[in-house]
Amino acid sequence: MTHRPLLTAAGLVGLALASPAALVAHYTFDEASGATTALNEVTGSTTGTVGANVVTGTAGISGNAYSFSGATGQADIVDMGNASFFAAITTSGAYTLSAWVNSTEATGGRNVVVFAGNDADSNDYADLGTTVTEPGHEGEAYGRNRPNTNTPSVATGYFSDGATVVDGTWHHIAMTVDLSGAVVSLYVDGALANSQTIPSGFETFPVMNNFEIGRLGRSSPTDGYEGLVDDVQVYDEALDATGIAYLFANPGQAVPEPAGAALAGLGLLSLLRRRRA
Repeated sequence: MTHRPLLTAAGLVGLALASPAALVAHYTFDEASGATTALNEVTGSTTGTVGANVVTGTAGISGNAYSFSGATGQADIVDMGNASFFAAITTSGAYTLSAWVNSTEATGGRNVVVFAGNDADSNDYADLGTTVTEPGHEGEAYGRNRPNTNTPSVATGYFSDGATVVDGTWHHIAMTVDLSGAVVSLYVDGALANSQTIPSGFETFPVMNNFEIGRLGRSSPTDGYEGLVDDVQVYDEALDATGIAYLFANPGQAVPEPAGAALAGLGLLSLLRRRRA
């Protein structure tokens, strides 16, 4: 008789932790004052060029942070260009953009923290940021996945609907996009603030050939962000609520495993113990 090897408790824990979440970029912004390169914690992934007007070495939510002026010139942003991690996003059909922000900005309708899109087009991009004078959404977070369209429900995106982030304190903002589920979600401080069903015919990504922090880096750059930014992360999956809550509770750290994997492991461990009893 052939006996299968026993899956031990240690083996179950290892199984639960074996597949790390698909982190494709992690900019901690921990560089000292005067830094010219934004390092990437993901080995082999694209670093960023720090503009001359971006102030590094400022106190952040975790370690240091970068300070942005709100202007939209090349010197006022962190530029990753045609980032290597875009290929993973395109292949997976999903992504998460995550950042910590601290701002008291007083001008601008939308002010872009993270841009991933087409630098040769005006309306083909994904962006995540904050608002100031956007009617009915002043001081909120917003996000868009806009694949070259002026269709209002897509072009307008969605707002955090009362969850304020422009108040001079640190807030975590994140946007997840899942093409297979046709849903875009916006989170503020670890909680779901809004979600949007992607209209039929728009279940796609914008062309992604440019990744920037601090402005809408389209063909005619605009919407510069004023304030502090820390710990920008990109995943080639749409993190679930558990993963987003982890990012909020652990500034500076990446999600160590797919959302729910640890709970699944604990459930298997409980089952194993019951079967042994």
